[in-house]
Amino acid sequence: MKQGAIFDMDGVLFDTERMYQETWREVASEMGITLPPEFTYYVSGASKDGVYEAVRRFYHTDDPLRITTEVYERMHVKQQKPLPIKPGVTEILQYFKEQKIKTAVASSTFHEQVKDNLEHNGLASYFDTVICGDEVTKAKPDPEIFLKAAEKLSLSPQDCYVFEDSFNGIRAAHAAGCVAVMVIDLMEPDEEIRSLADYIFSDLSEARNILSGS
Repeated sequence: MKQGAIFDMDGVLFDTERMYQETWREVASEMGITLPPEFTYYVSGASKDGVYEAVRRFYHTDDPLRITTEVYERMHVKQQKPLPIKPGVTEILQYFKEQKIKTAVASSTFHEQVKDNLEHNGLASYFDTVICGDEVTKAKPDPEIFLKAAEKLSLSPQDCYVFEDSFNGIRAAHAAGCVAVMVIDLMEPDEEIRSLADYIFSDLSEARNILSGS
């Protein structure tokens, strides 16, 4: 068992990736656009520039900032209500707490939103530290955010699990030298991701049972 566990937020702790996809499609529909299924691949776990490029392509616009801002503003409002917590979250966090395994959140979302989501949904007390997109200079798949999370936990990356649902998140975890754990959300792992992930689980309940040996 490793001594640290680093969690992405959207799609791992909270069922918010679906909310994001619904909101992207909501805005597109109002513009008379139907987004294809592959849009999910291009924006999930993408950097800011990656999101802008996807919006340019799929919304047929030269102003991706306006559309992206609209989606994020709507999501900010939606996240003021209680969020759906993913299966097994509380159980695995409680297990890690009992085993004295240090925990962190490493999310591309801005710190204020991450803090609000954790506090308003009863998860803040489980985490030793939080590092967010506005605290790093490079986005996933760059490993910077996971390297900084491990550093904040005073652990080596090799002694940390990283729980991720996005392809870029798994790429970043692998590049950091962490134990890359994919928890499937909206996208099934392809051949590349299967080669990079140390574990692939359907949810955190399965992860807790396998990693604890129970």
